[in-house]
Amino acid sequence: MHRDDSNDDKALRMVDETLRKNKLESPSSNFTHRVMMNLHSMPVTSSLSPKNGVLLLCGTILALTILTALLGGGMFDSVIKTIDVPQVKTTIPVNGKWIVNGLVLLNIVLAFILLDRTILKPLFNRRAMN
Repeated sequence: MHRDDSNDDKALRMVDETLRKNKLESPSSNFTHRVMMNLHSMPVTSSLSPKNGVLLLCGTILALTILTALLGGGMFDSVIKTIDVPQVKTTIPVNGKWIVNGLVLLNIVLAFILLDRTILKPLFNRRAMN
């Protein structure tokens, strides 16, 4: 127990020495005035505006619909290519259907994120305020 006290004393001395060496900067003379003047202003939000968010969501849903229709029609069933990797002396088979399936999945995730941020979050925030 005595050992912990000495460690605490050392830590306190180090903090005290650091604070004595490094003087804290004082704020400008009009700092309080600027803070008081900005108390009533609205903070800047970094979220999407509802208009832009809805447009992005509509575009995402349109792209998802087109990709799904192309997949359903079998457009990418016969797209099978190979990529030659000369450094390793091998070829990598690339299936177009899997690539488009990945794009569809990515599009669905993006649509859910946009739906959450542009429609659901503002809706639940308004309901919480009431």
